[in-house]
Parts: sequence; C-alpha cells; structure tokens
Amino acid sequence: KARVIQVNLYASNAYWFSVGATAPAKKLKISIYDEAGSALTADTFAEDNKAAAGFSPTSSGPYYVKIEELDGQPATFCLIYSYK
Repeated sequence: KARVIQVNLYASNAYWFSVGATAPAKKLKISIYDEAGSALTADTFAEDNKAAAGFSPTSSGPYYVKIEELDGQPATFCLIYSYK
C-alpha cells in the first residue's frame, strides 16, 4: 500500500526524505513527484524497513512524496524530512 504526502519545497535547498517502519514492513521505497505528477530523479537509499530519497528542486512549490511498502505486512511508519 502506498501513501502520498504533499510538501512545499523551495528552490536551491537540498532535501532528504527518510522513512522507517515497524518490523512487519520488510521493504520500503520513497519516490518524489513534481506538481504535474512527473517522477523526479533523486538520490535513493533502501535497506530492510528503511528508505530515503534526496534531491534539490529547481523551482519552489508543491511536491509529492510517495512512500510504498514493497514487501511485508502493513506497518506503522515515521517520515522525517530535512533540508539545508
């Protein structure tokens, strides 16, 4: 099952989105989309029930972060995002 969260991001900042889930989840994936719904290229990490994606937007505005559970059972997750 997937969850999509809208975030407002600012051009030239570097953002990282990190997610961790409880044990029933075995494999997670994070994808980032622009306002039009097009997938964006991001640096990614995935290991067990943890995943992360990072990128720097070229324009400010709304973006969408999609968290997918690719393997395992439904689980509670925590999403954290940071920027510099």
